[in-house]
Amino acid sequence: MKKRPKIGAITIAFDDAYLDTYKHAIRYLNRKKIKSTISVPASLIGKTCENRPVMGVKELRSCVKHGHEIASHGLNHKNLLKLSLRDKSGAFFEISESKKELKRRLGCKLTSFVFPYIKSNRSRELYLKSKKFYTSARITSRKPYFDRIPPRNPHDIVGFAVTEKDPVSYLNKLVKYARKNNLWLVEVFHLVGKKNTKSAHRPGSYRFFYHIDDFKRHIDFVLSTKIKILPQKSVLS
Repeated sequence: MKKRPKIGAITIAFDDAYLDTYKHAIRYLNRKKIKSTISVPASLIGKTCENRPVMGVKELRSCVKHGHEIASHGLNHKNLLKLSLRDKSGAFFEISESKKELKRRLGCKLTSFVFPYIKSNRSRELYLKSKKFYTSARITSRKPYFDRIPPRNPHDIVGFAVTEKDPVSYLNKLVKYARKNNLWLVEVFHLVGKKNTKSAHRPGSYRFFYHIDDFKRHIDFVLSTKIKILPQKSVLS
């Protein structure tokens, strides 16, 4: 029997569960029958995160129905490392209770945790706490990262945060590298739509915006490569 070719894997991830991202990007993935991982700040469902509308229960249940993975992004989108320095129990509560809240409101099983914000904003204690409640955990970096399939450590997954300054050609190049070398690439999008918004943390526009036209062009390229497109939990199974 011939071995199946190793073609790598990519996870299309959406952090913060913005409503505009649902309207423009996730609906597009539904038409293409692509399943993503959506990281949701549990207490902000139907409210706002950094001044942007977050999906409501209706939209999130639709995502579940279409096979997208729901991951916990904490309760209130806090930087858990900073929070833990002054309120360790509060940081632990964000990790454990967000899972319960998402399960209660959406009725789905949660196995993945995604630490809010960029960089490795977690301590050893936070790492161990997330490991207690979830099968896998991810942090997010501005530098591309490729992991093995299966990964070395399912609680130390690193995603690449895409910004408006990353051209489609660059993202396509990363996908080709992952496919050629049988590696796993997690592309993390935040706000995907037709119009950017102001940053909640610094002057100017939101750097983690990606125009829907560029997103579609990239997704179409990904499909053409025949690389596996899987949610975070599915790469681990």
